[in-house]
Amino acid sequence: LNPPRPRCPPGLMWLQEGDSTSGLRHTCEQNDDVSRYGWLMHDGENFGVQEIRDGKLVLKTEFVKRDGGEHGGDWSWRISAKLEDAEGPSPLLSLFFYVATDEQGTLEAQLENGTRLAAVRGTTEELGAFTITFLPPTADAGGNPKYA
Repeated sequence: LNPPRPRCPPGLMWLQEGDSTSGLRHTCEQNDDVSRYGWLMHDGENFGVQEIRDGKLVLKTEFVKRDGGEHGGDWSWRISAKLEDAEGPSPLLSLFFYVATDEQGTLEAQLENGTRLAAVRGTTEELGAFTITFLPPTADAGGNPKYA
């Protein structure tokens, strides 16, 4: 018996400053000039690694599921981004994560220091109470990513 799944899955949108060709994206379609996208590894159940190449931007999403709980387990998701062959200062990249519940659910943002989204707490009839936690971003080579 499969655990119930939320009706509205979380999503990711991205926007590159100065890239007039792509604009705000949240899907990959064959006609939208995304050069390559798809799963690099995926077992269909417990883990997956996906790569999206949008111009010089390479987005990688990774997820892993840890068994347990009443609804099939806990999920972790990591998003990494890099620019290939970038000259000069790196342009601003904005990542937007969104979640929704059906009409029966609730969502509440949990802010850290009144500015940074640290978590979203919610309830749904299917899942009961849940929390989505957001860790601050990190950067390679001692960079200091900006975030809100």
